[in-house]
Amino acid sequence: MKRTPERIERLAAEYVMGSLQGRARQRFERWMMDSVAVRREVWYWETRLAELAAVVPEQAPPERVWRRIGQRLWPTATPSPGAAGRWLLATWSSLATAAVLVLAVVLWQTPPVVEPRFLAGAIVEQNVDDPLWVVSEAAHEHRLSLRPVAARPAAQDRDYELWVVPEDGTPLSLGVVPVGEVYQVTLDDEARAALSQSRTLAISLEPRGGSPTGAPTGPILHVARLYEL
Repeated sequence: MKRTPERIERLAAEYVMGSLQGRARQRFERWMMDSVAVRREVWYWETRLAELAAVVPEQAPPERVWRRIGQRLWPTATPSPGAAGRWLLATWSSLATAAVLVLAVVLWQTPPVVEPRFLAGAIVEQNVDDPLWVVSEAAHEHRLSLRPVAARPAAQDRDYELWVVPEDGTPLSLGVVPVGEVYQVTLDDEARAALSQSRTLAISLEPRGGSPTGAPTGPILHVARLYEL
């Protein structure tokens, strides 16, 4: 993708409105993980559209709309104009009941298919356009990956350590993060459950080899939230 402000603005608006679909949407989401400018534009459009939705008054459809819907669905039926809405509502209710019964039979006969869940995010630094690391987690593989982008090595006698930040309780260490290579870690059940609930990671600066206590001892340098793709 050509990274011009105009293209970023147009694609971000289409993404937030839902008109960006298929592979184009997937490519844009990957681009959004790598670029602060793209994420900033997406947040801008989300805020603007949310404000517009709040001021749009709710409107009930007029009687003629119900009649036209009924005429298109059932051309031979001729309910009285005053009862059109009630007739259509009753018909829809009957159809919905039948659909629920059919769906219940299908679900009873067919085992549920669990779709793989993917989380992604970026660990960023203030006033830096490129992310330090891009994070991805494939829940069905129990694996989390950190890809360095603009991360710099820690001081000579220090290491970066990655943590899952649960909603309650002590952070869980995911190990020392090397700089200059993709870091992958397999999540145990406790870490998976904590990350699924909080979707929050942190990186602290620790003595060489990692925290000696099992909890962060140095400053928390970065906190990142993951989002489902």
